[in-house]
Amino acid sequence: MVMTTPGTPSPSRRRSSWPWVVVGAAAAVTLTACSAADGTDRDTAEAPTTTTTTSTAAESGYDLSSPQAAAESFAAAAETGSGDELLELACVGHAACASEHAAGMTDAELTEVQATIRDGVYELADHLEGAEFTTPVDGPAPGTKDVPYRTPKLTGDAYLTLTFAESDGDWLYLQPSA
Repeated sequence: MVMTTPGTPSPSRRRSSWPWVVVGAAAAVTLTACSAADGTDRDTAEAPTTTTTTSTAAESGYDLSSPQAAAESFAAAAETGSGDELLELACVGHAACASEHAAGMTDAELTEVQATIRDGVYELADHLEGAEFTTPVDGPAPGTKDVPYRTPKLTGDAYLTLTFAESDGDWLYLQPSA
């Protein structure tokens, strides 16, 4: 989302340069919508499994206590070059968060999104290099928060956002705003 000032949406939008995340997010939204549309009972649907079962984010020194702190930690994790560390800060890396926010995804689809996040760590690190995060605003879905940011590569007064959702007391990366 492009913003003219932090917290004030602009009528125009700017897309992120990391299509790997957009594809994963779009798949999650599409599949969730399809499950709801075909009458599938989400309570009885099998929850997706994740390769990450316990959070090491706090043990690694990442701060997930607020959306803004989580955004800063997400950028720092990308800088390490470790896709597994980055996945620790993402919703699809945690069973509880994935079952709530990506309930319509199959295990294979969830595994593919996780692999995409791991494989895109260097591209994300390059994209977020020098990012300055501002005050979070309400996100596109209930209970989510968008964290606007600028990078030195952005021109004018444009802002992009990262979206976070709270799960088990931590704010985890959900998807970029679309």
